[in-house]
Amino acid sequence: MKKCLLLPFTHGVDSFAVEQAIRLAKSLDAILIPLSIIFVALERRPGGARLEHIQQSKDFLEMVKYKAARLGVPLERFEVFTPDVVDSIIIVAREQGCEGILLFVEDRRGVLLQADEIKRLMERAVCKLYIMHLRSDDKDTPVQSFRERLSHLLFQRRQRYQGVPLEVLAYAEEETMPSLEVGSLD
Repeated sequence: MKKCLLLPFTHGVDSFAVEQAIRLAKSLDAILIPLSIIFVALERRPGGARLEHIQQSKDFLEMVKYKAARLGVPLERFEVFTPDVVDSIIIVAREQGCEGILLFVEDRRGVLLQADEIKRLMERAVCKLYIMHLRSDDKDTPVQSFRERLSHLLFQRRQRYQGVPLEVLAYAEEETMPSLEVGSLD
């Protein structure tokens, strides 16, 4: 059985966080389960969810679908309307047999989830929590671009030699690595 990683979302579509989640799922050879949660209050708003929350949910699920397809990561997408965000995350993680839940924070605020939702998940964890700290200066910098390209090259190389006995690898011809552009680290 393949391992599953849950990627919960309530607000703030963040392309960088989504891409990091997909790359982690790929490196762990896991199925990514994007879970979009739309909060619906039980009391005051009998009309249901707000239209902008529903649209943001659809945007998130489509972005994950597109980026995962590009990197060949399998998905199982879910959308839930609920009055209790944390309980819904825990229920889906349990029902889907998730190995872990992916959480992102940046500068003391939650990314994809509210900070208080992340805190409540940490208090009630039912599986591993992968908490990734994003730095706002990491996004789209030459260093980040270099890291991504290097990671991609190493992954391709590992895929090429997967299952080949070590004795055969010792006699394999050396390959020339494609040149990398190195930018300044300023």
